Amino acid sequence: MKASTAKKFSKRLACPSSTLLVAFNLQELTTDLRSAVTRHLDNCDFCYCELPLLAFYTQPRNGECRTPDLPMNLRMLAESILGRCRSVTVGG
Repeated sequence: MKASTAKKFSKRLACPSSTLLVAFNLQELTTDLRSAVTRHLDNCDFCYCELPLLAFYTQPRNGECRTPDLPMNLRMLAESILGRCRSVTVGG
């Protein structure tokens, strides 16, 4: 396959939001909106692939907002990068 003929696999401006796709999965859309999303899914590989992933999404409980723990190796990398940035800014 030539690179020039390959479609770009990414979310585009015309794509429905993930929130809308979750509502689609939960069958919470009006008939017209559901039809529009279905037509979009027929032509958009990215959203078609995103849909099954969103089936695992669960709404946070009321007032719940917990950020995930940052893996230690990623934290150490971020701190080393940020430490270098600070020393350059502070030292001038």
